[in-house]
Amino acid sequence: MRFVADFIGALREAGLPVSPAESLDALNAIKLLGVENRITTKTVLALTLVKRNTDQVIYDELFDLYFTGVEKVKQADSDKLAPDEPDTESEASIGEHEQASRADEFTASSALGQSLSQKLDMRLAITQAAMAENLSSIVFFTQKNHFAYKIMQRLGDEALSTEIRAEAHSPAQKKSQHELIEYRTRLLEQVKDYVEQQYLIFARHKGTKFREDHLQQAKLSQVEHVDYALMQRLVQRSARKLAAQHSRRRLTRKRGLLDVRKTIAANAAFDGALFHTRWKATRVERPKIIAICDVSGSVSRVARFLLLFLYSLQDVMPKVRSFVFASEMIEVTKLLEQENIELALEEIMQRWGGLSTDYGKALADFQMQALASIDKKTTVIMLGDARNNQGDGRTDIWQKVFRQSKRVLWLNPEQRNSWDSGDSIMSQYSPWCSSVEPCRNLKDIEGIFNRLLKYS
Repeated sequence: MRFVADFIGALREAGLPVSPAESLDALNAIKLLGVENRITTKTVLALTLVKRNTDQVIYDELFDLYFTGVEKVKQADSDKLAPDEPDTESEASIGEHEQASRADEFTASSALGQSLSQKLDMRLAITQAAMAENLSSIVFFTQKNHFAYKIMQRLGDEALSTEIRAEAHSPAQKKSQHELIEYRTRLLEQVKDYVEQQYLIFARHKGTKFREDHLQQAKLSQVEHVDYALMQRLVQRSARKLAAQHSRRRLTRKRGLLDVRKTIAANAAFDGALFHTRWKATRVERPKIIAICDVSGSVSRVARFLLLFLYSLQDVMPKVRSFVFASEMIEVTKLLEQENIELALEEIMQRWGGLSTDYGKALADFQMQALASIDKKTTVIMLGDARNNQGDGRTDIWQKVFRQSKRVLWLNPEQRNSWDSGDSIMSQYSPWCSSVEPCRNLKDIEGIFNRLLKYS
């Protein structure tokens, strides 16, 4: 049963949604049927553990890797329990010279050396040692040599190595040492092959998950270009989860209040039996968003992922106008709506990203382009570090934005103790914001939009 439990753990690490109840069903099924028949085992486990067609390929791959090893272990175990074959050659038929040579043979002193000299099948011992060393916890390929070393030590390699290095007192002992070196080399190769197989089962998807967890916590301003593709998938996945969560919440609220008068009227013909229910219509206001993103310097990387997250929420945030600036304010709404989102973001960063910042000029441009469209249904989101190169920040315009809008959120990619240091004028804008929050990683963005949707 340990084999099946570890296999279920490998499936979970690979991203298959296996619940505790499904795990118990699988374990009970295997308890009844056993794992002797490979085809039956594969079919039964698939019926209890795989729910999506897209997961079938991963399941087939992991099953073939994992249960090939299980079958080898079971074969080795049964071979160990099987009675020895009768020796057809009697002791009397061995010549005196051969008996004398056998008497001169050197016997290995270490337990591992004796097992190798007798050419015993080591597969079961390797598997048991690997389980004792918790090999299923392997994550990185750099750990493979470490686990191979630990398994060899548990098998008794330290005593075997001491025996091999010992001074030989006879030709028979020297010959035995050379044989043990060859046996040990083959055993080490067998252990490494086993570790490699377990790495493919347990670690390949763990490594991806570990990388994803790291990127979710990493500073967006430090995300390298090589990680953009993975980061974009994480952003879109997080946004889809958030959109689904708040779509369900709205659906429940729409059906959550019974309209008694309309229900009674609809069922008047049924002598009061309530065959048809009527619900009070609830008007759900979709938030009207204006996003303004500083794309200068390192802030541009944060702006890229914020806009990607925002436009991945189109199901629950369809009314979005987007602006980017370094010194000049540019509306990019049509570009983001009409082009592929990744290509549009790349174009925005190439054309306007990385330039020097002038908040005063950018806000003056924004006043001409969009201030008149802001009303009490509008949420304004500003992403910026408020570093203005010692210029006039035009806080008077930002005050107008605050007074005309429903709420103003300022997201700063720097940590709080950096605000107002150097050329930062964050304290001049803060009084004219509903909320000022750090926005340094994907978790921050997800939390900000979750609260925005929850209270919109």
